[in-house]
Amino acid sequence: MNKKILLVLLTMVMLSNALLTVTALAQDKKDERTTATRIADLLAQLPARDAAQLERNMKEVADLGEDGYVTLISGLTAAEKGNNALIEYAVGGFTAYATKTGQQNLKNMAIGAYCKSLAKLSDKQNKAFIISQFDLVGNDAAVPCLTDYLTDEQLADEASRALAKIGTASATNALVSGLSKTNGKAKIAIVEALGHTNAKAAAIAIAPLTTGTDKALTKASLYALANIGDASAKEILVKAAEQVGYKYDQTNAVAALLVYAQKNVATDKTGVETIAKTILEKATADDQVNERTAALKLLSATQTDQQALLAAMTDKQFEFRAAAVKFAADGINESNSAAWVSQLKKVDAPTQVSILDMLGNSKAKSALPAVLKLIKSDDKQVKLATINAAVKLGQEEVIDDLLKLMGKGDTADIAGISNGILRIKGESVATKVGAYLPKAKPEVQVALINILAARAATSQTEVIYAALNSKKPEVRKAAFLSLQHVAAAENKAQLFDLLNKTTDAGELTAIQDAIIASVKGSADKEAQTNAILQQMSSTPADKKLLFYKVLGSLGGQQSLKSVSEAYATGDDATKKAAIEALSSWSDVGSTDALITIARTTTNPDFLNQAIVGYLTLVRNTKYPAEQRLLLLRNAMAVAKTPVQQQQILKDTEQAKCFNAIVFAGQYLDNATLQQAAANAVMNITMTGTYNGDIVKGLLNKTIAVITGGDAGYQKEGMRKYISEMKAGEGFVQVFNGKDLSGWKGLVADPIKRSKMDEKTLAEAQTKADAEAKESWKVINGELQFQGHGNNLATVKKYGDFEMLVDWKIIDDKKGEGDAGIYLRGTPQVQIWDLARTKVGAQVGSGGLYNNQTNESKPLKVADNKLDEWNTFRILMKGDRVTVYLNGQLVTDNVILENYWDRSLPIFAEEQIELQAHGSPVAYRDIYIKEIPRPKPFELSAEEKKEGYKVLFDGTNMHSWTGNTTDYVIEDGNIAIRPKPGKGSGGNLFTKEEFSDFIYRFEFQLTPGANNGLGIRAPLEGDAAYVGMELQILDNDAPIYKDLKAYQYHGSVYGTIAAKRGFLKPTGEWNYEEVIAKGSKIKVILNGTVILDGDIEPFKKNGTPDHKEHPGLLRESGHIGFLGHGSPVQFRNIRIKDLSKKEPAQKETNTKAAGKKK
Repeated sequence: MNKKILLVLLTMVMLSNALLTVTALAQDKKDERTTATRIADLLAQLPARDAAQLERNMKEVADLGEDGYVTLISGLTAAEKGNNALIEYAVGGFTAYATKTGQQNLKNMAIGAYCKSLAKLSDKQNKAFIISQFDLVGNDAAVPCLTDYLTDEQLADEASRALAKIGTASATNALVSGLSKTNGKAKIAIVEALGHTNAKAAAIAIAPLTTGTDKALTKASLYALANIGDASAKEILVKAAEQVGYKYDQTNAVAALLVYAQKNVATDKTGVETIAKTILEKATADDQVNERTAALKLLSATQTDQQALLAAMTDKQFEFRAAAVKFAADGINESNSAAWVSQLKKVDAPTQVSILDMLGNSKAKSALPAVLKLIKSDDKQVKLATINAAVKLGQEEVIDDLLKLMGKGDTADIAGISNGILRIKGESVATKVGAYLPKAKPEVQVALINILAARAATSQTEVIYAALNSKKPEVRKAAFLSLQHVAAAENKAQLFDLLNKTTDAGELTAIQDAIIASVKGSADKEAQTNAILQQMSSTPADKKLLFYKVLGSLGGQQSLKSVSEAYATGDDATKKAAIEALSSWSDVGSTDALITIARTTTNPDFLNQAIVGYLTLVRNTKYPAEQRLLLLRNAMAVAKTPVQQQQILKDTEQAKCFNAIVFAGQYLDNATLQQAAANAVMNITMTGTYNGDIVKGLLNKTIAVITGGDAGYQKEGMRKYISEMKAGEGFVQVFNGKDLSGWKGLVADPIKRSKMDEKTLAEAQTKADAEAKESWKVINGELQFQGHGNNLATVKKYGDFEMLVDWKIIDDKKGEGDAGIYLRGTPQVQIWDLARTKVGAQVGSGGLYNNQTNESKPLKVADNKLDEWNTFRILMKGDRVTVYLNGQLVTDNVILENYWDRSLPIFAEEQIELQAHGSPVAYRDIYIKEIPRPKPFELSAEEKKEGYKVLFDGTNMHSWTGNTTDYVIEDGNIAIRPKPGKGSGGNLFTKEEFSDFIYRFEFQLTPGANNGLGIRAPLEGDAAYVGMELQILDNDAPIYKDLKAYQYHGSVYGTIAAKRGFLKPTGEWNYEEVIAKGSKIKVILNGTVILDGDIEPFKKNGTPDHKEHPGLLRESGHIGFLGHGSPVQFRNIRIKDLSKKEPAQKETNTKAAGKKK
């Protein structure tokens, strides 16, 4: 055989094999779900979170096919029986999707599905919704199914509108045919729809309906005839208008005639002109000005000249005259503007203003000379209109005229002309203004300077500089104030020179602002900063302080260092200027410098200045509430005057958190600060959802002391708030700020302690307590670790809780700052010095440092610097920990591992410890709120005896793997609460594998819930097929009414159907037991066996759903909950492993084996 032919054949074979492989892979990915399941899964993904998700969702609808789509639509229920929002979202989305270019096949699918669905649906509201979809996708194929609803008074409107939207001859004929079969609202709906068809046949059919006694039908018919615009209707419409005297009436006859005329203005100008003139002639009463105005507009549209509009200038009603001017605007040009200019001399002032505005908006430049003549009008409004018109028509040409007028005008004239000049475009504006400025009178000079400033006229800088030397204070002031608007980077040298020569405080401030403007927006702030610092170095000592404000505008560390050093080494004037600059800093970098000044100065003025600046920066910067409070407490610690302290308490209202309530509450007994404190406590509390004895006590105290005009209402509001508070003691103070009450020394770890007898533990505790008193000291209300010794632990043990604690690392200059919070006796929420990069501290505090499997690092760095307070908010629920550091989330619902024995879950309850790590650290304001939770689930005595093991007791998910992010612990339950458009929620599996077992659990469904229990499943793949899925489903939900029998709750999915009718109502807890032994599967629901089957036959003969189920062949695997996008809860999960033989049986077998051997 020829080698080339052989090569070709081999290549073909290889390509064929490749194609077969691709086809096989494609077949492997075929969607095995039933239509009902696909619909349920689809609805669980709605509404889409973004455009990409919506596109995927709509493709899934398309993949359902026409009959599948009908099944989805059939899930619509009556409003009182269910919520149709998701189905309506899907249908509306698919309708829009099907109208896209190139989607004709989907459009046809939609039409077919909607017609079939209308026959199936019974609820009128749902039918109306489906009919409305034809507005977008309808064509002739939809006409037959819509025609049936024209005689239905409730649906005729929707059906008629849909047919009108379709707009084909077939659709129009259906509407015309429907007229003779209907009455009342249905007939009116058809008439209105026909009015949008432009069909002569429709006009002929409607005409007889205009003379009846039904005013509503007459009105609709007249309007429909008018909108169709057929000539056959002209006589009918004119007659109807005549009969009502061309006045408004119930039938809107005059309006209909005007609509008809407007419709025909392009094709029958003579007829329309006659109609318009007739209305103008007949509608002469004052209350018919609207009809006359509409007629005038039509008349003007039929005439090539504007004579009718010009004639309207003699009308007695201004409204009519103004309308005529408005109608003329679009037709004004050089050839006809003169006629309107001539009218300026004849009309009253208000009409002059209208004509001037119209001329100004036109391009009829020839009108400019006549317009300028009115610039001397005595009427202020006319004069202003003249200026505006002149500016629009002449632009740069009229600047000289305006400047001359400005020179002679009064204050109002100057203001009006200034506004006009500001609207003139062109480079010559600034040049002419600059040239005229020196010779103008002072008040005009001020206006012209402001114009140059507003235009940022850098070309006229020299003119502005000249004005700086004016002897007129108002001119000089305007010139200095304008500097910041006309100054550019190249002007810095001049500005520096001015700064050195000027002595007036106001003028110095203006120069500073000008320098700031000249460096503003520079991409290279460092270069600008260096330039300012260089200039400072050559500036006389008494002038250096003038540059601090400029440095403050630039911000940055270099500027901060320079200004801070100036404060530290300068005289009082320098210090004052430095604080002012720090107080107006462009970023938050100066807050530390300001609080340092406040902490160290002995000058009360500097202290006040620093506190005011510090508070301003804090107030104007976005901080989390907790961080804001820490900064405000820094200020309160150094504040000396009542005014300062009152302002801090007022600002505390913006730090809305529990600690802020407690902080403000400390001042309720201070007579001077009492009212500020009371308002802070009230305003923070009332805008949140707080509870507990501490908050209640502070509110009651506030009620007792608050005063003012609104005190009565405020007290009543607080009493109501207290009465509606959630029950519970809330946060409890666990450190009293005085001694170690409630705390104890540390004895070993929880596991070792549990093995100690009572005497040994007591002796060890006594020793640890003595050591703790030496290692932990209460100083100034702070709990301080002295740098040696062991952890300090709470006397009380805690399960689920929320903890608030302030902490700071005390800088001992050793660079070893390290501490932490042990939760339930287990390390730890980490605290450390960020500078310790060798041990990874640069990631920040707040992480779960000792985790190995789950995340250990914080999400972000949120630490304050050494020697400054930080605050933790720690939530521990079950085995999950969430940490906020200074108000920022740093650990998000992460499982805390058991450091002491990683084979065990975290302890359900244990002490909280403050870690001792060899470096000094301080704590304050420690509060703990215990979160109620059910008692951990325990096996019954019988289950213990039978060998059951707890897989979930309500406190941890140690036995589980998979999606431990979306499956969370809530109130002792495993809960899955997927968000629409965010996926199914995934799967949660046991870490262990099981073959034969008895699995007991409880579950709670929500309406329409869908989940599943995977058994003998691998961790990857669709457990319904690669393992087995026992359905967990709300059988009674309408969206599942068309499922196959083997898809309902308890069924081996696709294989064996379970009995129905034994689920409890949604929201109630169900008890289920699953027994898997070999090929036998039994499901017991709420005490009733709902499934007892054998999967063996299906291994050989296939399954009822005709899908591949390789999982039927698996002998063991994981057990798991399979998310399908629905909220579900589970609890009290335990298992008995039937594959493990009883100990006694093992012993017997061993002996038997020995004998045999």
